[in-house]
Amino acid sequence: MKYLIFFLLPLTAFAQEISGKVYDSESTVKGIDVYNISQKTIAYTDGEGNFTIYAAVGDTLSFNSTFHNPKIITLTKEDFEDTLIVELIKTVNKLKEILLENNIDPNDFNAVKQEESIDKTITEDSKVNPHLYSTSSQYGFDIVRIVGMVSKLIKGKKTKPSPVQLLNAASLDSLFKNDEFFNQNLLIHDLKIPKSQQQLFFDYCESSQINKELTEKENKLELLEELVILSEEHQKVMQFSDED
Repeated sequence: MKYLIFFLLPLTAFAQEISGKVYDSESTVKGIDVYNISQKTIAYTDGEGNFTIYAAVGDTLSFNSTFHNPKIITLTKEDFEDTLIVELIKTVNKLKEILLENNIDPNDFNAVKQEESIDKTITEDSKVNPHLYSTSSQYGFDIVRIVGMVSKLIKGKKTKPSPVQLLNAASLDSLFKNDEFFNQNLLIHDLKIPKSQQQLFFDYCESSQINKELTEKENKLELLEELVILSEEHQKVMQFSDED
């Protein structure tokens, strides 16, 4: 009888917590769906790409994201002995599709190139200190010396960073009512947030502590990427709430 009871135990009885970290070619990745297909459980990577989920040897984990190709791993005994490292490959950027569907040129959100900023800094400083840039100097044209001076100049212009202001639910609500790009069409059709869930979604975004600077024009692409990730997380939260 003891043996019969043993074999009737569900697979979850042998599950244990496994920890992992998800990367892509650029950095660690947050908001990745980590789904245990074998046991029907789900987890998400945090801001550092870390996750934990209960699993057993032989379970199949799937890793999914809007911006990456899906990946499926069958767990072995060795995977439980150390942190499980998972590398994802970036797929075609869905953000560009959303931007084009809404007639927005992705290039409008590009930041000023760093080279242009450095050139401008050198030009301005050469007007104030022309002798330091003269090729007739006893030192000659010393590129190392000039780069060192520019580096000091740039560092000298740095100011004490101001406290980070976070985007709250009221600000998001106002943004989607008044902004030409972040509008109801994008919210409902692209982010898949119906009107009945919009306030809940805004509250969910507020809890995720989004930097308010992302609402500025040059940062809108980054804000859109953040909202796409949060909308997918929110949909799964609502799905699990409905099941309960």
